[in-house]
Amino acid sequence: MFARSWAAAGFGSVFTLLLVLAVGWDLRHRRIPNVLVIATISLGIAFALTTLGVVRGAVVAAEGVAVGLALWLPWWWFGIMGAGDVKFFAAAAAWLGPRGALGAAVITALFGGILGVCWLVARALAGRRAAPGVAAPASHDEGGESVTGGPERASLPYGVAMAIGLGVAAWAPLFR
Repeated sequence: MFARSWAAAGFGSVFTLLLVLAVGWDLRHRRIPNVLVIATISLGIAFALTTLGVVRGAVVAAEGVAVGLALWLPWWWFGIMGAGDVKFFAAAAAWLGPRGALGAAVITALFGGILGVCWLVARALAGRRAAPGVAAPASHDEGGESVTGGPERASLPYGVAMAIGLGVAAWAPLFR
């Protein structure tokens, strides 16, 4: 998708940077900020309008966002996923269109499963290292946040799997 022209490759670099920023925020804070979601959707619409023309670009971007929301919003409704993940995927789907969003969702689900298994194994191994019946002391950073695995660290950073799925779907030609 991004290999069609130099302009598309430039947009692809920006898209990849947005994915990297989302991963960093999700790993560090377990959330994806709205400012990143707004930047992603705005630039995605600009990309679609620039590369596909005004009418077709607007339709493809809107369809991508709609598919992204339709696929992930139910997971938020049931409390399984955070709203930031859902909003970020939908915003990034504006770049991909509906077919790309579907492909990204499949890849995301696969990597999400792998991430989930790795997460469970890591948590189980961390639990074995603590002495039975002894609570591990919590240490805090300057802002008072726990850095040793308090409740805010118990959630899976699913934005990582989403960024991988979105990136693969965007750069792999089989989803166009």
